[in-house]
Amino acid sequence: MRLETRKGVSHVKEASISAGTYGAAPSVVLQAERYEAVVLPSVGAHLVSLRDVKMGLRFLREPLSPGSQDLSQYLQHPVPYGLPLLFPPNRISDGTFTFNGETYRFPINEPTLHNHLHGFFAKAAWEIVARSATEGSARLVLRHLLREGDDVFRIFPHRLTLELDYTLSADGLRQEVSVQNDGDRPMPFLLGFHTALLVPFAPESTAEDCTVSVNIGQQWELSDRKVPTGRIIRRDSMAEAIAHGTGDPYVHPIDALFSAAPGDGPNECSVTDHKLGVRLVYQTGREYRAWMLWNSDAKSGFFCPEPMTCLVNAPNIALPPQETGMRALAPGERWSAVSRIFEEAVPAPQ
Repeated sequence: MRLETRKGVSHVKEASISAGTYGAAPSVVLQAERYEAVVLPSVGAHLVSLRDVKMGLRFLREPLSPGSQDLSQYLQHPVPYGLPLLFPPNRISDGTFTFNGETYRFPINEPTLHNHLHGFFAKAAWEIVARSATEGSARLVLRHLLREGDDVFRIFPHRLTLELDYTLSADGLRQEVSVQNDGDRPMPFLLGFHTALLVPFAPESTAEDCTVSVNIGQQWELSDRKVPTGRIIRRDSMAEAIAHGTGDPYVHPIDALFSAAPGDGPNECSVTDHKLGVRLVYQTGREYRAWMLWNSDAKSGFFCPEPMTCLVNAPNIALPPQETGMRALAPGERWSAVSRIFEEAVPAPQ
């Protein structure tokens, strides 16, 4: 079913890529067909906006509210907006773990629970290494190098290369992330994205018009410090509905960890606006072994399906790697995964 343009919203004629500003931050703006995306290279290569400019839809929770140019709060706490990369994702209890005979100690930046939270690179400056636009697509490639002399290298002493490759086209947003171990010894590998979806994404819709689906599998019990105990628990009614495609994103607050459901297809989250007849689809590769679901207080208008390569606090869980997803990158090894975000039409209720 074709998605139509709403009245009063202009059509993007062809793909383009341009420099701009978002608030006071330098940005890169990609446009292709009905889509527009904004990336902030100086703030974690953070994709902060993805919109359908034909229909006037905003798919991500953006740092700037309408009419505001103030990024001060966002620059202090960028993670609950847009699509930030986390390395490592979520929490490491006490900020420490031992892996392959080496002990790592990260800053305790969640003092109330005595955890390290959300990793090192969400605020880091990234370099633009490629940018191009054709008639049908716009592409932006960004890179961050971790080397000796970097503050992060003192606590994570591994030479590595991170890349984010964004392509915007009529098919939506394609994201390829890659990590390469440039050092001479194995490197612990833990990566995820703190994806913040705006629900509803249409100004005339309400949360009651929307349902959420995520291919979650078994649920892991979390301790009072928000890290897994190693036990599997029964999913509640909200999680069951989300697993079966009929989830209410705000029936109650959720901050829960799940393994990705087994299967041959992609990991997938979707948000369907039944009033508008539009479904947003967020597909990730099978390289992501777990989902963290979070909606803050269930009153703030966003829902976070967070794909992760491993469980929260994976190196500290006394379970086999095939269950936790914990792994190493060998010297010279490069890991990559592709995700996509796009919209599709669904039949509106009669």
